[in-house]
Amino acid sequence: MNSGSIIIEVPVAKIKISPLGFHHYGSEFLRTGRTFNKAKEGFSPVPYYLYSRAIELLLKAFLLSKGISKEELKKKKSFGHDLMKALNKARLLGIDDIVEITLEEEKEVKKANAYYAEKEFEYFEILNTVNGYPDLPDLEVLKELASKLAEKLEQVCLNA
Repeated sequence: MNSGSIIIEVPVAKIKISPLGFHHYGSEFLRTGRTFNKAKEGFSPVPYYLYSRAIELLLKAFLLSKGISKEELKKKKSFGHDLMKALNKARLLGIDDIVEITLEEEKEVKKANAYYAEKEFEYFEILNTVNGYPDLPDLEVLKELASKLAEKLEQVCLNA
């Protein structure tokens, strides 16, 4: 007996949330970095941290989409918070086919990594404060790279 109801059967879908979740969080750090209002005078590590964190999470989103486990990404000896380790592995897995990362961008990521991997943008370091944080990366370059990664990797993460 048909009561006028329509039955739709939907096949089971398998969705990897991790790459998309990492992409989402990376994009949030990027958006926050874009809205950060720097103090009129003095240095603030906040925008450096925000863009570095965005880059880390977006690179890790790509790595997750290529089968690297979240557990492996967390290991300090494998990746930890080392931007260059993540970038180098992403290059080995083909990120350059999706996002053009210039030598200038890589150079600025390397500069950021010198502070970021050691959490020096998060924790107050008196020597860096006194010395004026020598060899800081160009914030505009970090922002542009994070923006490119967010834009170009979104579909990769959706497809993972």
